[in-house]
Amino acid sequence: MRALFKYPTRLFTLMVLCFIGFNVVLLLLSAGLFYSTYSDLAYREIRETKKELLEETSQKLSNYVSGIQDTARFLVTNELIRGHLADSPVSFYDFYSKSKSIYEEFQKLLSVKIGIHSIELYTDWHGSYLPVQDRFLYRYEDAETQGWLARMDKADGFWIPSHPYDQSSGSAEMVSYVQRIISNRGQSLGIVKINIPDRMLFNTLSKRLLSPSNEDYYVIMDSTGRYISSTLPPDLSIRFGQGIERKEDFARLLGDASLPMDGEIEGRTYNLISSDKNMEYWRLMQLIPRDVFLESGREIRQLTFWLLAALIGISVPIAFWISKRLTSPIHRIVDGMRTLEKGDFNVRLGASSIQEYMVLTTHFNRMVQRLKQLIGRLNKEHRDRREAELRLLHAQIKPHFLYNTLDMIHWRAMDYKAHEISQMVHQLSRLFRIGLSNDKWYVTVKDELDHARCYITIQKFRQNFDIVYSEQAEPDLFSCLIPKIVLQPFLENAVIHGFGSRADQAVIEVKVEAESGDVPPSLRISILDNGVGIPQDFVIENAKGIGIRNVIDRIHLYCGPSYGVEIDRLDSGQTRVSLRLPLIRDEEELNQLTRSLADEYDSLGG
Repeated sequence: MRALFKYPTRLFTLMVLCFIGFNVVLLLLSAGLFYSTYSDLAYREIRETKKELLEETSQKLSNYVSGIQDTARFLVTNELIRGHLADSPVSFYDFYSKSKSIYEEFQKLLSVKIGIHSIELYTDWHGSYLPVQDRFLYRYEDAETQGWLARMDKADGFWIPSHPYDQSSGSAEMVSYVQRIISNRGQSLGIVKINIPDRMLFNTLSKRLLSPSNEDYYVIMDSTGRYISSTLPPDLSIRFGQGIERKEDFARLLGDASLPMDGEIEGRTYNLISSDKNMEYWRLMQLIPRDVFLESGREIRQLTFWLLAALIGISVPIAFWISKRLTSPIHRIVDGMRTLEKGDFNVRLGASSIQEYMVLTTHFNRMVQRLKQLIGRLNKEHRDRREAELRLLHAQIKPHFLYNTLDMIHWRAMDYKAHEISQMVHQLSRLFRIGLSNDKWYVTVKDELDHARCYITIQKFRQNFDIVYSEQAEPDLFSCLIPKIVLQPFLENAVIHGFGSRADQAVIEVKVEAESGDVPPSLRISILDNGVGIPQDFVIENAKGIGIRNVIDRIHLYCGPSYGVEIDRLDSGQTRVSLRLPLIRDEEELNQLTRSLADEYDSLGG
């Protein structure tokens, strides 16, 4: 496990969080979709199962209703009953014997037919005689008082919905079936009413319907959509799309096709299931708490929760492992760079199975190899430079030997009174001392002019013509710094090439002046001679002389490309060489120029 937490970097943490977050979101969506799909499937399956059970119960109810109606038909077609009711009683004894006989027939059916509470006979057959049996014989006006007699004009038999029934033990709810008794001649002899307790009716269908643990409600409707009975308590608050104040009003809503399948009873959600319509007998409807459907999904809900928790728990180490595998090559590269920073150029990165990291490691190894080669080359160049410096140090010993030797020749010539030889040797010694003894690339204007005078003095002894040499310079310009040995090549070119074929007097003038109008200010050195002049087609860029080319290159190198040399022919026939140089008055300005040139060359890749 420690290996998983080896790289606690932001990238590693971000990858772990992203992977875990994405995995958790994906698992939650998958679990939600699975649970939703399962819940819908379980809901449909449970609903279908409930409906099948309800259909079976409804069929049992229809059979029971059919039996009650058959019982009523048996009574209304009983010849004994019809015969007694066909003739009015002539005496009280006649009334008593016939009514007792009818009552006994009713009692026989009550003893064999389960679920029937009582059988009543409504007729005006007995006239003024009062019935002897209790709650058996009633007049038509009693039926009219109960409110169902008017319906006999439309049907010979029908069901009366659940209604109160007073008895000695108290009031009870009854469902009744009434059937007219008709004689052979088509005369109405009376009406038979069979009373069934509505609780006994549901209990007859199934004792489970009225079980104390059963939270379902049942509603019975006849084939025409009329309310018959229900297990709904009368004081319940029912809302299926709209509020219902009476149980009887529920039948009207059940007949509405737009009735929602879900509703509330006492604030609890119930689902409605109805048996298929039966045109002959009753329909049974069941109201099941929504919790019953959800109860079936409790186990799958718990299973889904624990499975989801297990998957999330497994995804955490997987996320760490994948993130470590993806970030470890980056950390190897970072470690390699840190090792490289310490100067170890032998570091190499191993291969990776990921293509992008393979490219990075390959280029990193190539870079290290290249850096190692460059460092080796720099070390070699450094060694070569040190060797060159040593050689230069050894070479500087030769000029000193030369200076000392020339000095000895000068004093020896003075001993022998050879003044010209002494003068030439002395000037040559000064020429070498100014040009070679100084290891700097810059000298003052005064030293450069001294170097030029030494060279002209030597040339005066060598040439067979007179040389008139003059200088013009402001005293404050003598301390300015310029590249050394920039005048001698042009003086040599004037003496040798300008006057080599002439025997008249050579005039050479050197003029040093500051050009303050330039930004930055510059120094101009002009060399004028009266020699043969330059050719008409002469271009300085095409000059092949080593000395002139060397001076131009050194001015560009040490002063910048904006400075250089110009050579032109004047109208008087004179040749003028103009050197344009930066005006450097002290070492600080020289260092500033050197730094600016270094930055310029670095920016240009020089």
